[in-house]
Amino acid sequence: RGTQRVVPNRVEGDREAVHKTENLNPRDLKPRRGEKNWKRGSAFTRGQVRRSDGLFDPLGLCVKHISVDGLCYVPNNEEENIKNRELFTPRPDDCLVASYPRSGTTWTLEIVRNIHLVQNPSLGPEHLLRSKSHAVSVPWINNSIKMKGVKLDERASPRVFKTHNHYQHLNVPQGNRDVKVIHVMRDPKDVLCSQYFQVVKPLSVKGMDFQGTFQDYVGHFLGGKVSFGSYWKFNRHFLENKDGFNILYLTYEDLSRDKITCIKKISEFLGYKSISMEQIEAVDKPTRFEAMKGSTVTLTGPNVKGKVGRSKEMLSVSEELEILKQTKIEFALLEDKLPSSYFSD
Repeated sequence: RGTQRVVPNRVEGDREAVHKTENLNPRDLKPRRGEKNWKRGSAFTRGQVRRSDGLFDPLGLCVKHISVDGLCYVPNNEEENIKNRELFTPRPDDCLVASYPRSGTTWTLEIVRNIHLVQNPSLGPEHLLRSKSHAVSVPWINNSIKMKGVKLDERASPRVFKTHNHYQHLNVPQGNRDVKVIHVMRDPKDVLCSQYFQVVKPLSVKGMDFQGTFQDYVGHFLGGKVSFGSYWKFNRHFLENKDGFNILYLTYEDLSRDKITCIKKISEFLGYKSISMEQIEAVDKPTRFEAMKGSTVTLTGPNVKGKVGRSKEMLSVSEELEILKQTKIEFALLEDKLPSSYFSD
C-alpha cells in the first residue's frame, strides 16, 4: 500500500496553506545508492546537533551542511574538492553545467550529452557519455562519495561535468575560457517548492534532517538558510561573471517554452558549426520529460514534476509576493537577462 505524505496546496487569499495527501510508492522513499550513510549521519555531518532555535551550525541553516569560506554546501561535499581549481585539466571541448539545485540541471545535462552523441556518432560503446547513469556519463564532480577514486583526466573527450559549486569556487582556473560553462536558472518560486520536496520527510534521502512546515521552509528560503544558501546571491554571482568565464546562460522556462532553439544554441556553444533538424529531433525525443522520467536517467521519484509555475499550487499570495519583492531587489540590475515571470505574478 502507498504511503501518504502531506503536500501544501496554495489557496488564493489565504495565509495558511491547505493540505492534501498523495499516495506514494514505498520504494520511492528508499535512499539512493551510495547515500545510505546520509540517512544515519555521514562522516561530514556526524556530530551536528540541532540548536534550540531548530537550526544547525556553522551557518545557522535549517538543514545539515558544511561551510567553505562562509558558503553553504551539502554534506557529501568536501572543502578540498570544492576549492580545487585543478580538479581536472581543462580541454577546449569540456563542458561544465553549473546551477543552483532544482533548476533543471539534469535536463540540461541530458541535452548536452545527447548533442555530443548525435554530433559524434563514431563514439564507441565504451565512451562514458553513452552510459545511461549520470553518475558515470555526466558526473557531479563535487560529490565526494561517488567521485572517490575517480580520475577525471583519464576520461576521453568530450567531457561533460555537473557542479553546484558557488561561482567563487568554480573548479576552473581563473581567466580560463576553454571550459564551456552552461549556467541554468529557474524561477525562484518553483525552485523553492522543488527543493522542499527534497528535504521534507519521509522523502528526504540526503540526511539533511529538516524539521518544520512548508511555511517554515519558505521563510528559510527567503533568508538564505537552506542548502547552498541564498538562491539570489548564488545566481547573481554567475550572472555578473566577474572572472570572465565562458558562460552560456539558459533558463528552465526557455527550455520549456522553446526547447528547439535552446538545442541549437547549446550545440553552437559547444563548438559545432551546424545541427540538422534530424539531429535536433534525435536530441529532443530522449530528453522529453516523459521519456527521461521513464528511463534510467536520474529523473525518478515522487518529487519530480517538471512543471513551470507549479508553485502557484503551493504558495500563498503573501508568500509569492515576498519572493517577487526579494527577486526585484536582488536582481535589480539584471532584469534584461531573465524572464519577466521572475519579477511579476
